[in-house]
Amino acid sequence: MDFCKNYSLPDWTSGFEQRKTSVSQLPYEEYTGPMEKSASDANNYRLIRLPNNLVVMCVQDADTEGAAAALSVDVGSNMDPVELQGLAHFLEHMLFM
Repeated sequence: MDFCKNYSLPDWTSGFEQRKTSVSQLPYEEYTGPMEKSASDANNYRLIRLPNNLVVMCVQDADTEGAAAALSVDVGSNMDPVELQGLAHFLEHMLFM
């Protein structure tokens, strides 16, 4: 059973340019293509890809004093190995508790 057959991932193979962090000179890629957002959305967005291929979206809200982070992974219990049923749920608790 293919749960993702109607889901298509964005094309994250193009539109990225090589960059380095200012102090440590660590490599990363930054998306320079167009991003769609609502005309009423005043936030600033950056999309970067780290050397381990993790794609990160940074959202800057000038009206907010705090900071937050969120993580989305496109896997779940249907991807658990047969010998490790419950692994996804266990890791969820390890990350978020």
